[in-house]
Amino acid sequence: MNTLIHITHEAREKMGGIGAVLEGLLTTRAYQGAVDRTILVGTSELPLRQPVSMPGSATAAAFGQIEAAYGVRLLYGRRAVPCPLETRRSSVELLLLDVRGALPEPINRLKSELWTAYRLESDRFEKEWGYEEWVRMAAPALEAVKVLVGGESEDPPRASPPRASGSSNAILISHEFMGLPTILAARLGRAPTLKTVYWAHEVPPVRDFVEQDAGRGLILDQALETRLGLGDYGARLREAGGYKHALVSRACHSHRVFAVSERVAQELRLLCPDFERASIEVVYNGLPVRPIKLAARMASRAMLRRYAQAVVGFRPDFVFTHVARPVASKAIERDLAVLEHLDDILAERGQTAVLLVVATDGGRRDIALIRRMEAEYGWPLNHRVGWPDLVKGETPIGQAAEPYNRWARTTRVVLINQFGLSRETCGDRVPEGFTFQDLRQGSDVEFGQSAYEPFGIAQLETLAFGGLSVISCVCGCAQLLARVAGENLPRNVLLARYGVPPAATPVPMGEADTRRIEHEVAAKLAIELAGRLPTETADFARLLEEGWALAEKMSWQAVCRDYFIPALEQTIGRPVGARHAVVRV
Repeated sequence: MNTLIHITHEAREKMGGIGAVLEGLLTTRAYQGAVDRTILVGTSELPLRQPVSMPGSATAAAFGQIEAAYGVRLLYGRRAVPCPLETRRSSVELLLLDVRGALPEPINRLKSELWTAYRLESDRFEKEWGYEEWVRMAAPALEAVKVLVGGESEDPPRASPPRASGSSNAILISHEFMGLPTILAARLGRAPTLKTVYWAHEVPPVRDFVEQDAGRGLILDQALETRLGLGDYGARLREAGGYKHALVSRACHSHRVFAVSERVAQELRLLCPDFERASIEVVYNGLPVRPIKLAARMASRAMLRRYAQAVVGFRPDFVFTHVARPVASKAIERDLAVLEHLDDILAERGQTAVLLVVATDGGRRDIALIRRMEAEYGWPLNHRVGWPDLVKGETPIGQAAEPYNRWARTTRVVLINQFGLSRETCGDRVPEGFTFQDLRQGSDVEFGQSAYEPFGIAQLETLAFGGLSVISCVCGCAQLLARVAGENLPRNVLLARYGVPPAATPVPMGEADTRRIEHEVAAKLAIELAGRLPTETADFARLLEEGWALAEKMSWQAVCRDYFIPALEQTIGRPVGARHAVVRV
């Protein structure tokens, strides 16, 4: 029996990118054909009187002993994982640990072992809950997993519960740094039969480094491409420190490392030379896809144009979108630069366009607040700083859109800083029956010109529905595109190369130089994009046909079959499904 235990902060529910990965992967038929049992493990604040759900009295008793030994609370049950774009669901096991009241003695014991084996200085990060929470979870989570799947411990805790015999086909997967304390504890001998995998969905220290200064990103791109000046960047990353760096740099002790792109594998080696000796295999993300008819595409597009008209006052010829978190690495200012140059081109043609930026940093607002902002000052075209409107990362986007809309002739930028896109969540300007899926199916262009993007699922989600995708070359998904499409990308995809001339060593770049380079690239992109915008029915039909053919090759089903399953086979040393080539970098 093949059992996969996924450790993630999105075990209980989808909150972001890793949740989207789990929904896409776990519901594929390829995954379900290769994996017999899936357990999601994470932390959660459980209600004080929440009863623990157990399949039998023996397991309940064992879990009770773990709770007593570690001072944690356990909740075990099942969770339905929805399949993207479909109504079916996959049922998996769920194990949650509330570690707020964890006893110090067993946790400090583990911290001492982590220092001895890995020189991991837990005392530096004990006041960082992002570190402390997952270290507290590690030992009791391993004990609970062994109760569920079997496996003898060489170093049981006090009041250790009984365990079943060993299981060599169970794999512990840490999605990002959160599960690394558990993996490191397992490798210490606390769960010797478990295979361990660190799945790098990004390299957090690199993201933090780039987001502090866009110019750094341009220089880093050049350094990674030319392999020049990497030693300097690696040293600067290591000097930055932080608990994420401390954990990720020790992920090389896993049996295997999965990276969502070749770029991420490069960054891991840049972060820590020990990754040069690690087994890193590329396991790309996939796309949620579903075939649709041209009529459905045009119906969603018509609704999207009607919504844009209700917001900006005119019905645009084209609607562009950018669905993203409002963080610096998404480089949304590059979209405005392209739009600025496109504004002149469309004006000459007598055409109009609206860019809808769907990005929120303040959680879901109550619909009453949305309607009040609509009535008082014309949200979402107009914004005000401060709750219930612009907060945190939303603020610079809204403040950039306002002056743009004052001078632009034929284009507008609209920031929708609210989750969901329906009348019930975004107000009365939204057409009846409109859903977020209509945004995807109706968009003419999805922007995704990130300065840092380990993969980038959202950038390509419009492809299957006939939309264009404008992405930067640093996006990991560009590497998957190259693999499935070859040298000649179809007209559905535009690759933006933001870079600097090669130099022997990285040099600092000021904001003025950074913006100059971005506008030079944006001017060329605007011309190329203008030439690809569809106007005739035949144009829409061709983009839909070619986009679907490309997207289907990058679907979660295809990625699971061609990359994930072969990587699993390498991890456990035997076939679990049809064999395909593993990408090692």
